[in-house]
Amino acid sequence: MPDLQLPDSFQTFDWFILALRIAFIFLVYFFLYQVARVTIRELVTIGTAAAVEGRTDPSVPDPSSALELLEPAESSYACGSTFPLDHYTTVGRHSGNTLEIDDSFVSGSHAELMYEQGSWWLQDLNSTNGTFLNNQPVRHRSRLTEGDIVQFGRVRFRVLI
Repeated sequence: MPDLQLPDSFQTFDWFILALRIAFIFLVYFFLYQVARVTIRELVTIGTAAAVEGRTDPSVPDPSSALELLEPAESSYACGSTFPLDHYTTVGRHSGNTLEIDDSFVSGSHAELMYEQGSWWLQDLNSTNGTFLNNQPVRHRSRLTEGDIVQFGRVRFRVLI
């Protein structure tokens, strides 16, 4: 039985397809390399800028910012206790919150306080019994000032900035 020989044009076409596949794989790896290189460069730039700015950065809160407890309701805290604020502070009954309040009228994830653009902001997290700022319900993100009264459920605090 004689061997079947393919015409030279078919063999050339197979080599061409193989070369295209290799080129495509090379381009995919080259693209991934470029993405990784740019990502690492940007992360290094951001890290260096953050280290240089340090505590002079206006987005970093004053370490003396705190909440002073005015009315503890049924929580275990004493009136007059102060609680320092982080740049992002969560308030609620669950143990994962920055400020854990063990009062039955405080939701598990009740509210958040954040320091942005040189100011403190308060946001209710759809709590059951509400968050209040100076006896007004917090329905959207609200700016805090020195001496404001913040209430989570029945627990009341004074803002110390």
